[in-house]
Amino acid sequence: MNFLKKTILFLLFFIPLTSNAQIGISAGGTLNRAEGWVITDLSNNLKNDLPGNSFFLSLNYEFSSKNYRIAFVPEIGGALFKNEIVDLGTFTNKTLRFQLNTHIYFLDFKGDCDCPTFSKKGNPLKKGLFFNISPGVSYFANTVERLPSNNTDYFIKPNIGTGLGYDIGLNKNITLTTFANVYYFSKLTWPGLINLLAIPSTGNKTANGTTNLSQIQAGITLRYHF
Repeated sequence: MNFLKKTILFLLFFIPLTSNAQIGISAGGTLNRAEGWVITDLSNNLKNDLPGNSFFLSLNYEFSSKNYRIAFVPEIGGALFKNEIVDLGTFTNKTLRFQLNTHIYFLDFKGDCDCPTFSKKGNPLKKGLFFNISPGVSYFANTVERLPSNNTDYFIKPNIGTGLGYDIGLNKNITLTTFANVYYFSKLTWPGLINLLAIPSTGNKTANGTTNLSQIQAGITLRYHF
């Protein structure tokens, strides 16, 4: 809650310093790495990665600085991963996340005008390439489905992200953006996973309920200027 309050105050502070706005929709894929959630079968050393890889979808709203090429892009989105492991059950990971992206056009920091990429003058690479700084917070719902009951653990965790993106102006109103970001979460705990593996009938399998989570996310954004 404190993070959300600080974010709202941050946005209210910068709105008077901005002018044009754009709304966008993003989609792509996420590569997840959570070493503590890797399930290892000690009898044959086979491994199953959780939460695995997933697709995401998000909505964002961009408003830009009047004097410099900096854009603030609040974003809300979600992702779903589902995997069935023989003798263990079905594992589902649902994520709802908020990111406060800041796009810095470092090659064209003092751009020619306060307008969409298509209308700007100059080298396409310089006017389209940006560096992204992206703090955020995510809500996780991790479920273990195993008859006769299901168990779901809920938790909220902050993250920090960074990456690069490139704007392609399709016309004076529509911009297509390609991007790649990396995110990091510290110490996510999944008690249901450990409780499951403690059941004798699951066999000689092991995992760590607490893990750091790193993500590589790549996708495209279609944005409309108004």
